[in-house]
Amino acid sequence: MRQFSWSAANEIFLAQIDAEHQHLFRIAEELQQAVESNAPAGEVREHLGRLTTHAEEHFTHEEWLMDSVGYPSYGWHRNQHDTARRRLNLFVPLVEAGDQEAAELLLDFLAGWLHEHTTLTDRMMGAYVRNYERSHAASALERWGEPPSIVQEKAAQAESVPQ
Repeated sequence: MRQFSWSAANEIFLAQIDAEHQHLFRIAEELQQAVESNAPAGEVREHLGRLTTHAEEHFTHEEWLMDSVGYPSYGWHRNQHDTARRRLNLFVPLVEAGDQEAAELLLDFLAGWLHEHTTLTDRMMGAYVRNYERSHAASALERWGEPPSIVQEKAAQAESVPQ
């Protein structure tokens, strides 16, 4: 059975991206509920529209983030987004036309893709972005000066050097 419930396994430890992922999972779950309950076509279309809009906004945000930090696996990651875009473009018109089988196939694809993408591809990106941010932030020495023990050692060394 496909599941669209968010769990710690999907967390990538970038707050904004995690929030976007949670929202994407929630929209997919709402779409699934609408499809499975044979909701009116207008309601299914509404959920589908929200899903495609949010997915595109999210993919664009992630791609901007990867580009801004020079992520070396950008192309590979972007290809995965493009795969999801192509699937959505293929299935959306069919689902909007009321094709129940297409809706089920789309939901099956999304369940697997979202889980795999967040737990592997996005986690790798998240780790890179966090390391990039750490390495490009000011070091503690730049912000606060040297720790007292180092300052004291340097002072002692300076006093012991013959003049």
